[in-house]
Amino acid sequence: MVIDLSKPPYQLKGDGVTDNTKPFQAALNEHVGRHRLLWLPKGTYLISRTLEWPKRHENHEKWGFTQFRGEDRDTTIIRLKDNTFTKPDSPQTMIRCGGFGSADWFHNYVENLTFHVGDGNPGATALRFFSNNTGAVRDCRFIAPSGSGAVALDLSHHDMNGPLLVKNCEFTGFRRAITTGHSVNSQTFEHLTIRNQTELGISNEGQPLTIRHLTSTNNVPALGTYGSLALLESNMNGTGESAAHAPAIINYNGGTIFLRDVTTSGYRRALADMKTPDFAAAWRIEGEDKRDSAGPSITEYSSNKITTLFPSPATSLRLPVKETPPALWESPDKWAVVDAFGADPTGETDSAAAIRRAIASGASTLFFPGSYKCGETIELGGKIRNLIGLGGSINYGQRDLINFRITNGDSPIEIRHFGHLGGGIEIDTRRTVILRSLETHTLYGTPRAEGGELFIEDVVGGNFRFRKQNVWARQLNIENEGTHLTNNGGTVWILGYKTERGGTLAHTLASGKTEILGGFSYTTTAGKLAPMFINENAATWTFFTERCYNGDPFTTLVREIRKGETRELPASNNHTAPFSAR
Repeated sequence: MVIDLSKPPYQLKGDGVTDNTKPFQAALNEHVGRHRLLWLPKGTYLISRTLEWPKRHENHEKWGFTQFRGEDRDTTIIRLKDNTFTKPDSPQTMIRCGGFGSADWFHNYVENLTFHVGDGNPGATALRFFSNNTGAVRDCRFIAPSGSGAVALDLSHHDMNGPLLVKNCEFTGFRRAITTGHSVNSQTFEHLTIRNQTELGISNEGQPLTIRHLTSTNNVPALGTYGSLALLESNMNGTGESAAHAPAIINYNGGTIFLRDVTTSGYRRALADMKTPDFAAAWRIEGEDKRDSAGPSITEYSSNKITTLFPSPATSLRLPVKETPPALWESPDKWAVVDAFGADPTGETDSAAAIRRAIASGASTLFFPGSYKCGETIELGGKIRNLIGLGGSINYGQRDLINFRITNGDSPIEIRHFGHLGGGIEIDTRRTVILRSLETHTLYGTPRAEGGELFIEDVVGGNFRFRKQNVWARQLNIENEGTHLTNNGGTVWILGYKTERGGTLAHTLASGKTEILGGFSYTTTAGKLAPMFINENAATWTFFTERCYNGDPFTTLVREIRKGETRELPASNNHTAPFSAR
C-alpha cells in the first residue's frame, strides 16, 4: 500500500510554514512496520520535534518493513523549525528510524529526500537510521546552515545496526557528516559527497565499513576510523590552514584498513596510520606517528601484510567494475497489480494462476503489494522487466520450489523490494538481471546464464551459485550453514560482504575470479565446518574480517588448490585480511 502523506487523513502541508509534527507522527504510528510506502510530494515540510518510527503502537509490534520516499530529492524537503534543538552537547534527532534493542528491523528505506536542520539548531541530528539484513538510505541530501547541525546521518546508536547500504547521498555542513559505531553488522557506502564539516567528515568507531567513491571537500580530516575499513576510488580535497596540518584519513587504535586509488590534495599527508586511541589529539600530531603514507595519492595500501599460499601478486585483482543500472521505472498506471487478477495478498490461497494472468495482460511491471502463496515456479520472460514488492514474501519459509525463473526477454529485468522469496530465483538466460533490496533463499544460474550480467544491491540470501556469469554485488549478506557462494568460472566483484554461520563463504573454481572488498563473517555457528574461502585453480582476493562471540570461529581461513597441490592457512597463523591467490 502506498500512503500519500499530503492526502487525508494526514494532510501534511509542504508550504514551509505549517508545523506538520503531529500528523506526521500519527502517520508513522499507523504505518511503520506494516509493509507500507510512505510518500511525500514536492514541498518543504516543517517539523518541531523528533519523529519516531515506533516499535510498538496500539498492541502492534513494529519490525521494520517501511519505505519512506520523496517525489524529488532536491525539492521534497523535511525541515526542522529554527531554534528548536539548541543544545550542542545534547543532540536531538529530526527522524529516528527504529532500532530499539533488537536486530530484526528488516527492510527499512529512506530515499529521495532532503533533510534540512534549519537555523539556530547546533544540537540537531538529521536522521538516525536503523535497518538489519537489507535496508538503505538512497538519493538523499543533508543540509546544515553555518552554526547548525551536529550529525547528518547517525548510524552509531546501536551495536547491531546493519547490514545496510548508503548510496548517492550528499552532506553539507554539520559537525560530522556520518557517524558509525560498534563491531557488527557491517555498513556499505557508495557515491558519497561530503563538504564543510567542522569536526570530521566521517567517524567510524569500530564498525566494518566499505566505502567506494567518497568525495570530500573539508578543512578537517575526511575520515577517522578504527575497526575495519575498505576505501576505494575516493578523493579528499583539503581546504584552509587546518587541513594543511592534518591527514586526510586517520586510522587509529590498531584498525585494519585497505585503501585503493585514493587521491588527496591540500592535506599534510594522505594517511596517518596510528596506534593511539586518543583520536581528538591524533590528527593534530605533526610527525610522531610511525606509519604515515607517502601520499598525496595511494594506489594500494594495507595496514596488514597480504597473505599468499602459493606465489601470487600482493595486490588486488582490480576486476572491472560496472555501476548498478538505475531502477527500471515506469508510471504506476501501467503496472499490473497482481491482486487485481485474483491474487490473495494474505497468502492463504494459491495465487499462481492469478500471477500468470497478470503476466498475460501484457504489462511489463508486476506489483505485489502483499505476501503470496504460489504452488508453481513463475517464468519471467517476454515483456516482463519489473517485479516490485513492498517487503512481502512469496512462499515464506518454503524452500522446495523455485519462485521465479528468469528466461529470455525483450530487455533487462529487475526484481526489488521482496522481504522473502522462500524458494529463490533461477536465472535461465543471458539477459541482464538486477536484484535490488530483497531476500532470496537461493540464487543460481543455469548453463543458459553463462556470459550474462547480474547486478546485486542490498540483498540477503542463503545459497548463491554463479555459473560463468559476470556479477557485481553491493551490500551482499549471505546467511547459510554450508557453502554460501560458489563462483564456477565467472567473475564476481563484491563491495561489502557480510555473512553468518559456518561453511565456505566463497568457493572459486574453474578459472573464476572473485574479489571481495570489505566485510566480515559474523560466525554464529559451525566455524569448524569448512574453510572460510576455497580457491581451486582460480583467482581470489579478499579483504575480510571475522567476529565470533560463541567460541566456534573458523579454524581454517583459506584452502587453495593449484595443479593438484593443496595448501591451507590456519586461523591461528594470520588475520583474515587481506588474502591474494592467482
